[in-house]
Order: sequence, then C-alpha cells, then structure tokens
Amino acid sequence: MTDHLVHLFVYGTLMPERSNFSRIERFVRGARAATTEGVLLGLGAYPAMVQGDGVVRGVVLEVEATALTITDHIEGFAPGRERNLYMRREISVDLDGGESVRAWAYFYCAADVIADRPKLIIGSCDGKPVFAWNPRSPNSHGCI
Repeated sequence: MTDHLVHLFVYGTLMPERSNFSRIERFVRGARAATTEGVLLGLGAYPAMVQGDGVVRGVVLEVEATALTITDHIEGFAPGRERNLYMRREISVDLDGGESVRAWAYFYCAADVIADRPKLIIGSCDGKPVFAWNPRSPNSHGCI
C-alpha cells in the first residue's frame, strides 16, 4: 500500500532526467510542466530559488509523501532545525494548461548571501523575467 500523494515543484537536480531524480523516481506517480513566482539563481552544480518578481519554470511531480523525507535530506532541510540550506514551503503553482495546484517547493535560506550569483533568465513573459535551470525545451506559454 502506498501513502498519500502530494505535489512537489522542482526546478533543478530533482527534475526528471537530472542528477537527483533517480533517488525519488520510485515514488513519482506523475509529472507536469509548471511555473511559479520567484527568481532562480545559479550556484554552479545546482540552482537556488528565492522570492522575487519573476516566473520560475519547472516541473510539478505527484509523489508519495514518503519522498519528502528524501528530498528534505537532499535539500538540507530538517523541520524544526534552526539552520537549513533550503526551506520547504507550500506554494501556488500554475500547471501548463491553466490549472493551479498547491505544491511543496524548496527556497534557498540565505538569499542575501547569494544575491551576487547569476540570475538564470531565459526570457520574459508579460514584462516579468522567466527563469529556468539548464532549459532543454521551449517555453510552452509562448513567452520568451
């Protein structure tokens, strides 16, 4: 028997075909392209999402809730711990096709420390910058 399913918005190494996806793949029941508000910064081997006026492209994974234990470990997050690398929060995410869902997402905790890192802008849409990490496919929203 599987545990209940949750939505997880991923934008970096947890995306399908990326380096950490294999660690949670057995818990994934679906994946859809999606966007949310924020800014994506490059940290070299992985990106960091922070709050800001922009659109971050990624994927919403429908996963068994057990996967969050694994992703929390990967992202350096422990509920109740004073210092974390990333913080997991529930946010609103827009799926390609128009539907919105609530999903968990990881935000970098020390945004001020990485403010000088490169912004991963791939274009713009409705006057807002669009961000993606190592994009491989065109923006299906028609904005670039």
